[in-house]
Amino acid sequence: MTTQNIQNLIEILDKELEAYTELKELFSQKRDILKKSRSDDLGVLDNKILALNDKIVKLNKKRETLSVEITGKNCNMTEFIEFAEQNAQDFVKQLEDRKVKICKLIPEITLLNNQNVELLKHGIIITNKMLETIIDAFAPQGSYYNGAGKTDTHDINMWTVSEEI
Repeated sequence: MTTQNIQNLIEILDKELEAYTELKELFSQKRDILKKSRSDDLGVLDNKILALNDKIVKLNKKRETLSVEITGKNCNMTEFIEFAEQNAQDFVKQLEDRKVKICKLIPEITLLNNQNVELLKHGIIITNKMLETIIDAFAPQGSYYNGAGKTDTHDINMWTVSEEI
């Protein structure tokens, strides 16, 4: 029974690796979209990321359940490998390979995610500046007075106060 559970665990780990690889690709696509300011495509991509996240959460729950069945507690990869070394030597290499792949993928995904967050922050700053410019352009201008105290309706010239001749 333990052998079958460990085999099921490896299958779940493979599915998780596949999902993390896909997540990495989606984050890379998101970075490119953010660089090109294509907001229409961003919504579609974010929906794909959310759906993939749900899939990853479900896989994690399955892995946690199997972990409890196999070892009696929720284990990390190192603990799975240690358990396999004591109880199922045939699976040690497979588990170690998956651990290496996961350890390589996670920092890459984290880096891409952090880059996307910074690009979003920068996009917000640019958008705010654009809005301020638009608001300033359409805001009512204050009155300009000439030297006699009359409103000057001419185009704004170099001086806001001009002398009447």
